[in-house]
Amino acid sequence: MKSKLSRRQWLQGTGTASLSAILGMSCRTTAPSGTTLQGQTYHIDPANGDDSNDGLTPSRPLKNHAARTFIGGDRVLFKRGSVIRDMLHTCNGVEHCPVVYGAYGDGPKPAFLGSVPLDSHEKWVEERPSIWRCTETLSSEVCNLVFNEGAFCGILRWQPEDLRQPGEWHYTGFGKQQQGGGDLYLCSPKNPGLAYDRIECVLWGNRKLVGGERHIVLENLSFQNSGVHGYQEFHAQEVVIRNCDFRFIGGAVWNRERRIRFGNAVELWDGARDVTVEGCLFDNIYDSGVTHQGGGTKNIPEKLFFRNNLFVDIGLAAYESREPSQEVYFENNTCINAGGGFSMQGETPPRRTDPYPQPVGYHVWAWMIEPGTQPGNVHVRHNVFCESFGPAVCLSVDSADAEKFVLDHNRYWKTTSGRLIEWGGGRAYDLSDFARYQAECERDRHSRIAKPRFAGASHGDFRQRAGSPCLGAGMQNGVRLR
Repeated sequence: MKSKLSRRQWLQGTGTASLSAILGMSCRTTAPSGTTLQGQTYHIDPANGDDSNDGLTPSRPLKNHAARTFIGGDRVLFKRGSVIRDMLHTCNGVEHCPVVYGAYGDGPKPAFLGSVPLDSHEKWVEERPSIWRCTETLSSEVCNLVFNEGAFCGILRWQPEDLRQPGEWHYTGFGKQQQGGGDLYLCSPKNPGLAYDRIECVLWGNRKLVGGERHIVLENLSFQNSGVHGYQEFHAQEVVIRNCDFRFIGGAVWNRERRIRFGNAVELWDGARDVTVEGCLFDNIYDSGVTHQGGGTKNIPEKLFFRNNLFVDIGLAAYESREPSQEVYFENNTCINAGGGFSMQGETPPRRTDPYPQPVGYHVWAWMIEPGTQPGNVHVRHNVFCESFGPAVCLSVDSADAEKFVLDHNRYWKTTSGRLIEWGGGRAYDLSDFARYQAECERDRHSRIAKPRFAGASHGDFRQRAGSPCLGAGMQNGVRLR
């Protein structure tokens, strides 16, 4: 594998996220020039709007937002039910006066998609028995295929001759990233446009579906089918991501020779401060749900709050701490089936596409922290950790740095064999060792091994039933998978 630094350098092509606004504060403030900012509310309807409108009322919405400049205090609202096949282009706000991006009207959250539809039978031609080539010119590298509204995904095969089972796909242009230019092949017993109701071809595209460096709020929006990242930004500062969905994120090829893929839902790169991610759904993420990385010891992330979120089928980790940090809070999250989802399709765990400690599939993972460099505490409290391929918590750090990770009031449940906890310094504990872990590591003193009683897991309702031994832990809101 390449050195740690080389991967960091390679990834620095785009940023992470920033957020910090508090909605309860007045959005009337004074800019550095001494002028007073008074925000407007703009309505965007991509289907029926008109850019000759002023956009100030739902009856006179704008059609596009990308080329417009918004200022601190503005609210930019997209009509519910809208589908926008583009990234959300954002503008920074000012201190205590963010630009808010949200929704208006009734129906599903406005959805920003990084995919193109390939469900028409006219877009496929049979090259040889059961092997179909897409005839559409794809604008950038193919990263994933999502079938039938997310019922399942395609299985990447690295060589065209390996296409043998329905749903397996190969792209001839791996490594071209935003350039595209390759051909997509799919194994199917009949024309894929007839075999599937919906086919979404997930592309590399802009490398993320949304950014925003300073003083931004994202709320009640859906980000789906991004080949690389959902939200990503450098030096994020005072950013809030609230009640948003991140679904089917990642899967882009990072290294074809080593057969490594990647992609995170929320990635904070090279330092972040005052960032809140709350009330969000993370569903089928190739690598991590929320992560901060890239800053090393130069730009220390601080005051990060990840709370009341639902993480389901996250391939690598719900929360990945990949650098020294301080004042980080991962609290009241419900984390289900770490290591599951499309990142494992076609793989027998541990997945072969990772150079990481095996098996991957953690709820919380810390690594790439040089010994003695963790400056402050990371709080992991009041979470539900239910099922994982790997350990629920894995601290691949020095024992002294592990002391800065404060765990308590969590609920753990794991029915598969293997380790439950890997603590700093190489200490490992199975489910049956939980009491010994509590005593030796002096962590999770008030935590328990307990099977959650969900309201309706089969239909995506992971709220706790009355009488559940996990009441008080996990998300305290109504985030639903479906």
